[in-house]
Order: sequence, then C-alpha cells, then structure tokens
Amino acid sequence: MRVRSTAAALVAVIVALLLPGAAAIAAPPSGGVRADPLSDALTAPLLADCSSITDNGRSYARLHGVDLCGADTTPPSEPLRTEAVGGEECGSATLSMTSRGGGLAAIDWRASSETGPIVAVELDLAFASHSGGEMRHFSDRSPSVHAHDGTVAFLGAGRATATLSGSVETFTATCRIVPASVRILVR
Repeated sequence: MRVRSTAAALVAVIVALLLPGAAAIAAPPSGGVRADPLSDALTAPLLADCSSITDNGRSYARLHGVDLCGADTTPPSEPLRTEAVGGEECGSATLSMTSRGGGLAAIDWRASSETGPIVAVELDLAFASHSGGEMRHFSDRSPSVHAHDGTVAFLGAGRATATLSGSVETFTATCRIVPASVRILVR
C-alpha cells in the first residue's frame, strides 16, 4: 500500500514536470489567491504643470527642442497649451521593492527627466506591512540627470506595500509623479 501511494506521487511529479499544463489540471483550485512576488518594480510618468514653465524654461525648451506644452515653438507673448488632462509627460519615476530576508525590504526610487536636468525633488515614500508603516520624505536640490535614493526597512515577514508620490522640478517645468505603488512578500 505504501509503495503504491509513493509511486502515484512520483508519477504525478514526473507528469507535472514533463507537461506544464498538466500541473494546472491536476492541482486543486487555489481559490484565486495570488502569490505576491519577492521583488516588484513600477515605472510611472511625470506630468508637467504647464503653468510652471518660466521664461527661462521656454528659452531652454526652444534651445534644446523640448516639446513640452508648446514651449519650444510658442512665442513668449502667447500662453502655452494646457489642454492635456493632468499635464504632458516630462519624464518618469521608477519605484522598486525587494525582500532581503529577515523581514527586511530594500525600497528604491529613481526619477528621470526628458525636459532637461532635474534641479530639485520633493518626494514622499510610504511603506507599510502588518508590522506597521512609515513615511520618509526626500528633498534634494542637487542638479542631476537621474535623481535616485532609497532605504532598507524592517517590515516583518508578510505582505508589504510601498508608494511613491511628490514632484520633480526640471529646468523646464515642475512635474508631479503619478503615484506609483508596489506590493511584495517580505520573507
């Protein structure tokens, strides 16, 4: 009897390895529960506030061919276009979160501009798990092409989320981050 049940289990494993679709047929339904990954990343757009473009920003756009709110072609005496709902894209922000084991998670962000150098960032990074949560504010006025930073936090084992929001000021305009959120399983 013991040999038959062991042999049946061995056959099931071999079939599952040889025929990937068979594992789904043989496995009991999971009830729709999704396993969270140990690492996740999301890239969200930066949206420009067209009213924030100064005369210097217009000059920079014309000089470098930056097509943002019409700043590269609209004469200084005319208003910039503002018909894009939420603003026009001026770059992107990437949020990543990775389980490091022992209840620790590494949370990193990176902002990239398509409208000139980044001159300032004002970002809020919120992260939470069943063990609690925290918000960290990042403020930097160091010019760069790609602003980035991050943290390692103790979140305990289980599901955890991180959300990035705020604004990035480029040489041309002030852009807000479309809030980005990731969720992982912390071990």
